[in-house]
Parts: sequence; C-alpha cells; structure tokens
Amino acid sequence: MDKDTKNLFKENKLLRDRTYSLNIKIKALEKRELAYENKMEELVKKRVKVALANSKPIVKEIIKKEKHNSDIYKQLENALKQIDAQSKTISELSKALKALDNINEKFLSLLEKSEEQSGLIKELIEGNKTKDELNAKLLLEIDRLKNQINKDSSNSSKPGSTDTKPPKSGANLYNGRKKSGKKQGGQLGHKGHNLSKSKVEELINNNEIIVKEFIHHINGDSNQDPLVKYKLGIECIPYVEKHIFKYDEKTETELPKEFYTDVTYTPTLKGICIHLGSYNVVAIDRLSDFLSVMTNNIINVSNGSICNWFKEFGELCEPEIKKLEDHLLNQNVMHTDLTESKENNSKIYFRNYSNSDTAVYKYNKKKGHDPIIEDNILSRFTGTIVGDHDTALYSYGNNNCECNTHGGRYLEEITQNVEYITWTKELHDFLYELNKIRKEAKANKKTEFSQKEIDKYFREYDDLLAKGKIENEEIKSKFYRDKAKRLYKRLIKYKENHLLFIKDFEVPFTNNLSEQDLRIIKTKTKISKFRSEIGARSYANALSVIKTSIKRNINPFDAIKKIFEKEPLFG
Repeated sequence: MDKDTKNLFKENKLLRDRTYSLNIKIKALEKRELAYENKMEELVKKRVKVALANSKPIVKEIIKKEKHNSDIYKQLENALKQIDAQSKTISELSKALKALDNINEKFLSLLEKSEEQSGLIKELIEGNKTKDELNAKLLLEIDRLKNQINKDSSNSSKPGSTDTKPPKSGANLYNGRKKSGKKQGGQLGHKGHNLSKSKVEELINNNEIIVKEFIHHINGDSNQDPLVKYKLGIECIPYVEKHIFKYDEKTETELPKEFYTDVTYTPTLKGICIHLGSYNVVAIDRLSDFLSVMTNNIINVSNGSICNWFKEFGELCEPEIKKLEDHLLNQNVMHTDLTESKENNSKIYFRNYSNSDTAVYKYNKKKGHDPIIEDNILSRFTGTIVGDHDTALYSYGNNNCECNTHGGRYLEEITQNVEYITWTKELHDFLYELNKIRKEAKANKKTEFSQKEIDKYFREYDDLLAKGKIENEEIKSKFYRDKAKRLYKRLIKYKENHLLFIKDFEVPFTNNLSEQDLRIIKTKTKISKFRSEIGARSYANALSVIKTSIKRNINPFDAIKKIFEKEPLFG
C-alpha cells in the first residue's frame, strides 16, 4: 500500500470518529427538543380545554400560570439557540461527510484497482504454475523424443537397416560399429564364395549338370590344347505329364484325388510358388506373372489356385511339424520370441520355438498365456527357456534365461544419453567380457566354471549394481532417471536369469537365434499383410518346414516337393 493511501485511511478514521461523537450529541438534542414539543402540546391542549370549559377568570389563571412558565419559554428559546448552533455544526458535518464520501469513492476506486491488480497477480501466479508444469512435461517429452531419435541397432531392438546414416564428416555417434579402414569388397584371407572351374568340372564328371558344348575358333597356335571356359545358366522348359488310367476289374485302386480335375500341376511347379511366396516373400499376383513370363504364356495360373496350393501345403506339413515339436521337447534348451504382423486391419502374432537345428512357427491372435497353452509346446517342455524378458515365459519350463544382448542394448541406451554415469557401461562390458571368457573356456574343452569363479562373477555383478543405485540418484533428467531405476530393478530381480549362462555352458548368452528366425516374418509384414487366418497358419507351417530344412542342410525346394509328394521328410 502506498503513502497516499495510508494518509487517506488515517483521515477517514478521524472523520468517522468525529462524526460518531457529533451524532451522539445531535441525538441528545433531538430528544430534548421532542420533550419540549410534547410539553407545549400538552399546554396548548389544556388552554383549549380551559377556554372552552371555563370563563375568563380561568384564562387569567392560565396567564398567571404562563407567567410562572416563562422560565420554560426561556429555556425553550435557549434550546432553540443551541439547536441553531448545532444546525451550523450539522451543516459543517454534512460538508465533512461529503468530503468523506469523496474520500470513500477514491478509496473504493483504489480498492477496485488493487483487486484488479491482485486478480492479475493471481492469474500470473497460476500462469507461472501452469508454465512450470508445462515446462516439466516438455522436458520429459524432449528426453523421450531424444531417446527415440537416438535408438538404433546398438542400443535397441531396431534392425541395422533403420540406423541413421552417418554424416560425411564422421561416423554416426550412436552406431556401435566402427570404421576399420579396410576397402570395400572381399578381404585378403577370407574364404571366397564364387563357383570355381574345378567345381564346375566336378559337377560335370558326377553328371549333376547338363552340358551343352559350343566350339569356337580364335587366333593362336593350333597345336595348343583348346582353351575351355564355362557359362552357367538355367532354362525353364514347360512340359506336360500325360497320365493314362486304364480300367481293370481285378484292381481295387481308385483314381487319386489329385486327378479329380482334368488338368493339375506338378509338385515342382507348386514348390517354386511355395518357396518364392513364403521364404522369398513374393506376392501371389507376381508369382502368377512370373510363371506366365518364364513359360512364354503357356502356364497361366490364377491367384486363387496359388492360394489353394499354400493351403494344401500347410495341411500336408502338419505330420512333419508334429515330429519337429517332439524333437524340440526332447532338448535341454529352447529359444522362443514373438513378433507382430497384420491380418487385414487387425494385429496378429507369430511365435517361434527354435534351437540350432529346428524352427517351429505358430500363429496367434493375441499375446499372453492363452496362445502359449494353445500351441501346447512350452506347457510340455521341461528344459531351459531362452527369451527376451517376456515374463509370461516364467510360468513354463524348469528354468529361464534372459537375453543379454537385449539387456546390453538397454544399458547402452542409458550410457549414450547420460554421459556422467559409468555403471551402465561397466556392467555392459562386464557381461560381454564374461561371454568372451566362457567362449575361451569352451574352446579349451572346459564344460563349466568352478563354484569359486561363479561366486566371484556374481559378486562383481552385485558391486556394479550397488554403484548403479547411487549413480541413478544423480541423473538430472527425470525421464532417464526413471528409466535407469527400472533397468536397475530388473537387473536385480532377474540376476540369476541374466547370469545363467555362466552356470550352464549349454545355455546361450543371447536369444539372437529367435530374432534371426523371426526376421523373415518382419520382412513379410513390411511388404504385405495376411488376408485370412488360414493363409497366416499355412504361412507359419511353410516357414517351419523351409527354415528347419535350411538348418539341417536339406535343400528347401526338395523338402517342399517331398511334402507335396507325401514322402517322409524329418526323422
């Protein structure tokens, strides 16, 4: 409150006190005047009564009485004089009141202004609070977006193909790979993959390839041995198998189901479409076009027929997939993971059940326990399950192993975005160094670490996490502080699962096997979606056969033909 306002308050208070005392005096005078007026009225009434009722003597007596009451008249005159004096005082007071009203008006206007200012101040305070809250939210969002931008294959589950290309001035800051300084292309000492002349001649001698011989004449000594060069090629020659069925009363053989229609297709032709459509992710309409182009428009297969081949192949795969499931159940370790895909506009999921020589894929409409129970593989498995921190998997198997590559990516993410803490990098390096030590031990024919070594590694793990608990409190960004604390709690809770690979040499360090097996489905999802549940299930069965064949060094095309020909494939 300023100085003028304080003075106004003081004057206002003095005037109110003075007015209050004057009002008390005025009220007292008004009471006395009223008493005098009442006496006068009574006297007048008496006079009137006396005048009417009595004669002149009575009037004389009244006059005498009036003389006696002259003192009263004098008192009244004095009172009137006092009233006149008081009226002057009242006029002065009215002027003072008017001045007071003006002061009050000014005071009220000041109050209104102060109320407006206080309202503005409140609005500013509330606005500041809102801005503070908004700033806090924006800081969290900035950290989240930075985290999203900084993610690549070195610190998340993103594939390497999505990594940001490095600027011309240097390598990408967040890429785990470093420049080697070597030139592009084949490196000295690496095994080549080209087909050599000796290999071609070996194929010719073993009658594994058709030879078409061409004679050319070039300039040179005719006594020299001819110069031999080879060209490898492929021809697509359409042919027709003519099947004649003769009737015979002596045989009970019926017409095979595949010949119910007049024209059908061979397992070779169907196998090309299955392999290209599933493992090589070629669209069905392109498969139809491919066959037409390669056969000079002789073989024109409808899209519907190719879809039916996939459905037929998926059904014929079932017995072989049962064998693969039984094989997986008899192993000590099983890898599994889940990836998302699309069926029309709905989400669907594919889960793999794999090891080094087998891969089984299952189609699911949702995540969680229900599809796992429906697949009926993990619910019957009694070994160690390797996963990517899918907590649903902990309800199955006798033991669970965490993928340390995934854990390492999360540690790397914190390391790259919060430079002033060290525990994440040290723990990342510690885990990978343990894996290196284990590889060396296995190379030296060791089958396990001693209990003393295991206890030592566990203590080092605990020490690094204890350091992490302290350092996490120093992280300024709430986003990364919360992220680091969640990671710390996870690494504490699942310590046994992360370090299981040093207790059991048969357990892998990572679940990369599952990622590799599911990569083909991720590629398929990028290109196209599934139209029906039957198509998705048939695709899963086809991949199971093809991927397992590749792992077991079986030609996948031969495997597909065997399935169509209903021959046993996997032992």
